[in-house]
Formats: sequence, C-alpha cells, structure tokens
Amino acid sequence: MTFNAIILGTDHNSYSVARSFYEAFGKKPIVIGAAVLVPFYKSKIADVYTTKGFSSDDELFSNFINEVIEKREEDDFVFFAPTERYIDTLLRNEKNFNFSYHIPYPDLEWAEKLLKKSEFYSYLEKIDLPYPKTYIANKDNIDGLDFDGEIFLKADDYDALLDSSCENIQKGYHVRNKDEAKDVLRKVYNSDFRGDFICQQFINGGQGSEYSLNGYRASDGKISFVLARNLLSDLRPMWVGNHLVQIDSDEDDMYDLAEKIVTSLDYHGLFNLDFKKDSKTGEIFVLEMNIRQGRTFYYSTLAGVNLIELAINDLIFGETEAKKTQRPFRLQAISSKKAYENVEKELKEEFNRKGREENSAIHVINDYDDNMLRKLKINESIKRQEKELFD
Repeated sequence: MTFNAIILGTDHNSYSVARSFYEAFGKKPIVIGAAVLVPFYKSKIADVYTTKGFSSDDELFSNFINEVIEKREEDDFVFFAPTERYIDTLLRNEKNFNFSYHIPYPDLEWAEKLLKKSEFYSYLEKIDLPYPKTYIANKDNIDGLDFDGEIFLKADDYDALLDSSCENIQKGYHVRNKDEAKDVLRKVYNSDFRGDFICQQFINGGQGSEYSLNGYRASDGKISFVLARNLLSDLRPMWVGNHLVQIDSDEDDMYDLAEKIVTSLDYHGLFNLDFKKDSKTGEIFVLEMNIRQGRTFYYSTLAGVNLIELAINDLIFGETEAKKTQRPFRLQAISSKKAYENVEKELKEEFNRKGREENSAIHVINDYDDNMLRKLKINESIKRQEKELFD
C-alpha cells in the first residue's frame, strides 16, 4: 500500500507537519492551500498546490482536493489541519471526497463541542480538574462580572471574532480589574460580534510559568505526548500567547492531567493542552485544549516523539505505541541571540542547560530546504518579527 499526508494550509503549523512527515518517511507530503505563505516559499520538502478561495469556499475546497488527489498515485491518505477553521471545514466536507482517507481528529459532533472553550471548561468541571475561575460573558450580562484582581479575556470562538466588525482585535486581553474588563467587553459588543467571551481570573506568573503539551492518542488508547515549558511568549495583541522559546519539561502532574483529560473524554487523535503553574502557590491550572497539534508542536519531533509519524503508523499500518520525551530540546521562533537576550534573567540558565543547544531548532530552517532564495525569505521574515517584538 502506498500512502501520503494531505496537509491543509501553508502556515507555520502546516510546515511543521510537512517537516515531521518528511523526516519520518523521506518523501514529500501533499500541501493544499489558498496561497503559498512564507514557510513554504520555494520549499523542496512538499508538493504544494494552491487555488484562490480554497479556505473560504466549501465547494471549491472539496473539488480542488479531489482534483489534486485524482492525479496522485498513492492509495491512502491522512489529513492534517493547522487551525480549528480548517478542521471544521474538513469535517463538514469529508463526505465529498472520492478517495480513501483518515482524519486524526475527533468527529464533527465532538469537534463542535470541543471547539468552544466554554464547553471544555464545563467538562473539566465534571471531572473535577483545576482551571481558572471563569465567567462566560455575553452582550446581556456584562455587569455580572464580579472578579477581584487581574482578568484575562478571550473570545469563545476566536474565528468568529476575527470575522466580526470589531476593531483592535486581540487574541487575548489582559486587564488589571473588572472595570477594565467590562470596558473591553462593551467595545467588543458594540460591533456585530455576538459570541461569548471567556473571562478568567488571572493566574500568578509571567514568562516561564506556562506550559504546552502536544500528544496523540491512538485508536487502541495508547498515548504519546511531550511537555514543553514556555520560556518566552509573544505579547503582541494579535499573537499574544504564541510561544517563541520552548524547552523540555518533566512536570509529571501535567502529564497526569493530560492523560486523565483525553482518557475520560475517550478522545482519539492529535491534541494540544496548555497549562499554567501559579508562581505563588505552585498550583497547576488547565488553560485550554486544542483538538489538533499545536502551532509549535515541532518540539515533539525534536524530543524524539514524532506525532505525525505516530498518527500515520496507527491509521495506515495499524501500528501503535506509547512514547514520551526522549531527549532535551529547545525550539525557537527567533534567533538564539535574540532569544537569549530577551529571556528573563532567572530563566537564562534553563535556556542554556546542557543538551538543549545541541538539539535546538527554528522549525522553518533545515538542511533539506536549502534553496538560497528561500533562506533569504525566511531570514527576512524572522528579522522582521524580531523587530516588531523587541524594537
């Protein structure tokens, strides 16, 4: 049997999937999107197909995928998606595909539940797992918010917020008190946005207090996962919370929480969980779950746990295994120089700990994609990001 991966989109997450697949199987995956974004510019590790409107038109989405696959020689395929929007589009349209395929994500019914953060928190409540004190706000109950201290706000459906007429959109809003939180909510609901907003009591801790876990639960229930500590995160409004520097971590309590969540949900497929450890009490809180591999999941591959390979082996060959971090790592979205300069003083020793430098990477830079024009484009993109972040 011949097989291949179908990767939707051409963003950084998609490139990490392509790189992981290429490293595991030594062949080019199929990448399908609306346009070639920077990560895939002149890439040699994937066959890239694009058509305008691919990500926004359901009929075009299905038809173009069928057209691409009709010309391929492989027998079986596994889909990978980088965002919730792509997962939603994929699951709604899978009945239109005329070839053999597998999807390493929940079915549409489960996805629709878990795509809403509020549903996930309700589930955590049922299984008695710790998450920040939460208030679900809407247009009509803003004045009911009555938390003391700092608050973090985020849309229950971020894609819906992006599609709205709301101005100065942020991925998350960190405010000093409930009055500032209510001001943010009133501005949001003065637009045509009508979804819910998650308002959470802010957990003590700055850089270095948040953790990311990526994993895969196989069809027979075996779990593979890797935990990373986020040493430096993006604070720009549209990118707040995105991770810039991540290192290996062995917080067993977080692994235990992750296992309990996916097992009790009877969840199968790729997943990403975010945690935060209170810097004053040491208590661990579950922040959120993504029903896909996280944007920076390539650290799992660095750790010796190639989640894309595990998914393919499970769904194509029926081979499963349970794996955990195999070696130290450091994943960066920026240069080592800028990363070290901007990591907080008390975290610099962690940044340089033995074994991490030797197994460090920027996910979009590798020896397979050595086209000179590509290198220039990638370096320009990284320098531009660094300027926006730190200048």
